[in-house]
Amino acid sequence: MKKIAVFVVDDHEIFRNGLKQLINNEPDMEVIGEASTGEEAIEMLAQTVVDVIIMDIRMPGIGGLDTGKSVLKNNHKAKLLFFSLFDNPDYVITALDMGASGYILKDTSNKIFLHAIRTVHNGQFYFIGDVTDTLVRKYHEQKNASGKVQASQPSEISLSKREQQIIKMIHQGVTNKEIADTLEISIRTIEAHRLNILRKFQVNTIEEAVENAKTALLLD
Repeated sequence: MKKIAVFVVDDHEIFRNGLKQLINNEPDMEVIGEASTGEEAIEMLAQTVVDVIIMDIRMPGIGGLDTGKSVLKNNHKAKLLFFSLFDNPDYVITALDMGASGYILKDTSNKIFLHAIRTVHNGQFYFIGDVTDTLVRKYHEQKNASGKVQASQPSEISLSKREQQIIKMIHQGVTNKEIADTLEISIRTIEAHRLNILRKFQVNTIEEAVENAKTALLLD
């Protein structure tokens, strides 16, 4: 079985060592590289093929967000998972906008952390705890003065395979819990997908998103 190749970026050596030990103890994943600064990560990842990049937000020199933007340009297939002490809404939104697959907090459990790695590696989003609430709150703060987001043209929208699955199930009246059970993902992850669907259609409600998905012929 091919293991998930993980690259860890964090400026604290003790923390990196702890993550390496945790990840390398799993039979399906391994740390194949590490960096203590953004500059080091950019240089190393320009020459290294990885599956999942674990990135701290706050580091000396080039911070995690700017580093993330740079490494994703050279690692199109890599999944970026931010791991931070902070649930700052601006950090979370910036992470989403740059194409990150997840954002979790450093006080999460080992079990959830490992599950997050496997989830983003499988092409899904993973956000946990207050991070999802932060996304929703910030999204509504970004509405324009009229109280409604300027809608994108449905024909211009491209949903991921998972987003299409979820919006079809929502259209069919399936609840979040039922979707979670069927797709074997967390409710928090579904909420993150729903928010991303709203952001792509630039609408305020999931009902509006469903109608736009119909117009775009994404739904039967």
